[in-house]
Amino acid sequence: MVITMVSWSRMFPGLPTEVAQARAFTRAVMDGHPLADPAELVISELATNAVQHSLSGEWCGPFVVHVEAEPASAQVAVVDLGGDSTPTARPPADLGAVDDHGRGLAIVAALSKDWGFEPDPFGLRVWAKLVTDGPS
Repeated sequence: MVITMVSWSRMFPGLPTEVAQARAFTRAVMDGHPLADPAELVISELATNAVQHSLSGEWCGPFVVHVEAEPASAQVAVVDLGGDSTPTARPPADLGAVDDHGRGLAIVAALSKDWGFEPDPFGLRVWAKLVTDGPS
């Protein structure tokens, strides 16, 4: 199977139940790609954060999932309505064994070659760059 460049975006309501839909969308776009699993997990974490920590979830406003994939890499992002805080990955040493929250961006950082966030006209864009271990 030859994988070519794909680029898709989709808007979702800022509801907790829509995180599963964002995962399914990512899985469909990345179908057959070697980075499909980590891309789906990263989108799950970013969409969860959008719903839990931004105005998208507070107002039931939208969030947008962007997925771009090339043969040896992918860039995924979630754009939400923003909020009062900025995304911060807690170091693993700061996480207790029984903490229910706080691991999402640490997971994103562990799965990604790079990740970050930036203002967007819509609110806040949080992105992650994923790469395969194989040749580029």
